[in-house]
Amino acid sequence: MVVLYTSLLLLLTGASVLIRRRASALEKKYTAVLKEANTLLYNSPREGNSNRSDPYQTAKKNYQLGVLAQKKDCLEARHYVWQERADRLRGWLKAVRAWKGRKFPYVVGALDTVAALCVLEYLGLGEYTNPRHLVELFTSWLSS
Repeated sequence: MVVLYTSLLLLLTGASVLIRRRASALEKKYTAVLKEANTLLYNSPREGNSNRSDPYQTAKKNYQLGVLAQKKDCLEARHYVWQERADRLRGWLKAVRAWKGRKFPYVVGALDTVAALCVLEYLGLGEYTNPRHLVELFTSWLSS
Protein backbone atom coordinates (compact mmCIF):
# COMPACT_ATOMS: atom_id res chain seq x y z
CA MET A 1 0.00 0.00 0.00
CA VAL A 2 2.58 2.46 1.06
CA VAL A 3 4.82 1.69 -1.89
CA LEU A 4 2.26 2.41 -4.61
CA TYR A 5 0.74 5.41 -2.81
CA THR A 6 4.17 6.92 -2.20
CA SER A 7 5.20 6.17 -5.78
CA LEU A 8 2.12 7.95 -7.07
CA LEU A 9 2.84 10.94 -4.85
CA LEU A 10 6.47 11.04 -5.97
CA LEU A 11 5.48 10.77 -9.62
CA LEU A 12 2.93 13.58 -9.34
CA THR A 13 5.29 15.75 -7.30
CA GLY A 14 8.14 15.30 -9.77
CA ALA A 15 5.92 16.05 -12.74
CA SER A 16 4.51 19.08 -10.95
CA VAL A 17 7.99 20.44 -10.21
CA LEU A 18 9.14 19.97 -13.80
CA ILE A 19 6.04 21.57 -15.28
CA ARG A 20 6.18 24.51 -12.86
CA ARG A 21 9.85 25.04 -13.78
CA ARG A 22 8.92 25.09 -17.48
CA ALA A 23 6.14 27.60 -16.85
CA SER A 24 8.49 29.74 -14.78
CA ALA A 25 11.16 29.69 -17.50
CA LEU A 26 8.61 30.75 -20.10
CA GLU A 27 7.44 33.53 -17.81
CA LYS A 28 11.02 34.80 -17.48
CA LYS A 29 11.46 34.76 -21.26
CA TYR A 30 8.13 36.57 -21.66
CA THR A 31 9.11 39.31 -19.21
CA ALA A 32 12.49 39.72 -20.93
CA VAL A 33 10.83 40.19 -24.33
CA LEU A 34 8.27 42.56 -22.82
CA LYS A 35 11.03 44.60 -21.19
CA GLU A 36 12.92 44.75 -24.49
CA ALA A 37 9.79 45.89 -26.32
CA ASN A 38 9.10 48.59 -23.75
CA THR A 39 12.70 49.76 -23.95
CA LEU A 40 12.51 49.98 -27.73
CA LEU A 41 9.15 51.72 -27.61
CA TYR A 42 9.81 54.34 -24.94
CA ASN A 43 13.58 54.83 -24.88
CA SER A 44 14.26 55.26 -28.57
CA PRO A 45 16.96 57.78 -29.43
CA ARG A 46 15.86 61.27 -30.34
CA GLU A 47 15.93 62.27 -33.93
CA GLY A 48 17.88 65.21 -35.34
CA ASN A 49 17.05 68.90 -35.17
CA SER A 50 14.56 68.86 -38.01
CA ASN A 51 10.82 68.47 -37.61
CA ARG A 52 10.73 65.63 -40.12
CA SER A 53 11.23 62.08 -38.94
CA ASP A 54 13.50 59.68 -40.74
CA PRO A 55 11.25 57.16 -42.55
CA TYR A 56 13.93 54.46 -42.47
CA GLN A 57 14.40 54.73 -38.73
CA THR A 58 10.63 54.70 -38.22
CA ALA A 59 10.23 51.64 -40.46
CA LYS A 60 13.08 49.84 -38.69
CA LYS A 61 11.59 50.63 -35.27
CA ASN A 62 8.13 49.44 -36.37
CA TYR A 63 9.59 46.24 -37.80
CA GLN A 64 11.49 45.52 -34.59
CA LEU A 65 8.39 46.22 -32.53
CA GLY A 66 6.38 43.87 -34.74
CA VAL A 67 8.93 41.07 -34.31
CA LEU A 68 8.95 41.58 -30.55
CA ALA A 69 5.16 41.63 -30.47
CA GLN A 70 5.04 38.28 -32.29
CA LYS A 71 7.59 36.80 -29.88
CA LYS A 72 5.63 38.16 -26.93
CA ASP A 73 2.36 36.70 -28.17
CA CYS A 74 3.92 33.30 -28.81
CA LEU A 75 5.59 33.19 -25.40
CA GLU A 76 2.42 34.38 -23.69
CA ALA A 77 0.38 31.58 -25.27
CA ARG A 78 2.97 28.93 -24.42
CA HIS A 79 3.26 30.22 -20.85
CA TYR A 80 -0.50 30.15 -20.45
CA VAL A 81 -0.66 26.51 -21.62
CA TRP A 82 2.14 25.36 -19.31
CA GLN A 83 0.75 27.34 -16.36
CA GLU A 84 -2.65 25.71 -16.92
CA ARG A 85 -1.00 22.28 -16.89
CA ALA A 86 0.89 23.13 -13.71
CA ASP A 87 -2.29 24.30 -11.98
CA ARG A 88 -4.19 21.18 -13.05
CA LEU A 89 -1.40 18.89 -11.84
CA ARG A 90 -1.18 20.80 -8.56
CA GLY A 91 -4.91 20.16 -8.09
CA TRP A 92 -4.44 16.44 -8.75
CA LEU A 93 -1.58 16.32 -6.26
CA LYS A 94 -3.68 18.11 -3.67
CA ALA A 95 -6.52 15.65 -4.24
CA VAL A 96 -4.22 12.61 -3.89
CA ARG A 97 -2.75 14.03 -0.69
CA ALA A 98 -6.29 14.53 0.62
CA TRP A 99 -6.99 10.82 -0.01
CA LYS A 100 -4.55 9.88 2.75
CA GLY A 101 -6.40 7.71 5.23
CA ARG A 102 -9.42 7.27 2.99
CA LYS A 103 -10.42 4.61 0.48
CA PHE A 104 -7.65 5.13 -2.05
CA PRO A 105 -4.71 3.94 0.09
CA TYR A 106 -6.63 0.82 1.05
CA VAL A 107 -7.41 0.02 -2.58
CA VAL A 108 -3.78 0.62 -3.48
CA GLY A 109 -2.76 -1.59 -0.57
CA ALA A 110 -4.94 -4.40 -1.88
CA LEU A 111 -3.42 -3.99 -5.34
CA ASP A 112 0.04 -3.97 -3.79
CA THR A 113 -0.70 -7.24 -1.97
CA VAL A 114 -2.09 -8.88 -5.10
CA ALA A 115 0.97 -7.76 -7.06
CA ALA A 116 3.30 -9.20 -4.42
CA LEU A 117 1.42 -12.50 -4.45
CA CYS A 118 1.56 -12.61 -8.26
CA VAL A 119 5.32 -12.08 -8.15
CA LEU A 120 5.69 -14.88 -5.59
CA GLU A 121 3.55 -17.15 -7.76
CA TYR A 122 5.65 -16.29 -10.81
CA LEU A 123 8.83 -17.12 -8.90
CA GLY A 124 7.45 -20.56 -8.02
CA LEU A 125 6.69 -19.86 -4.38
CA GLY A 126 2.91 -20.06 -4.85
CA GLU A 127 2.50 -23.31 -2.95
CA TYR A 128 3.95 -21.67 0.17
CA THR A 129 1.78 -18.57 -0.12
CA ASN A 130 -1.42 -20.51 -0.76
CA PRO A 131 -3.96 -19.43 1.90
CA ARG A 132 -4.98 -23.03 2.65
CA HIS A 133 -1.36 -24.01 3.20
CA LEU A 134 -0.77 -20.99 5.44
CA VAL A 135 -3.84 -21.81 7.59
CA GLU A 136 -2.69 -25.42 7.99
CA LEU A 137 0.81 -24.24 8.91
CA PHE A 138 -0.54 -21.79 11.45
CA THR A 139 -2.87 -24.35 13.06
CA SER A 140 -0.03 -26.87 13.23
CA TRP A 141 2.06 -24.32 15.11
CA LEU A 142 -0.79 -23.68 17.54
CA SER A 143 -1.48 -27.37 18.16
CA SER A 144 2.21 -28.25 18.71
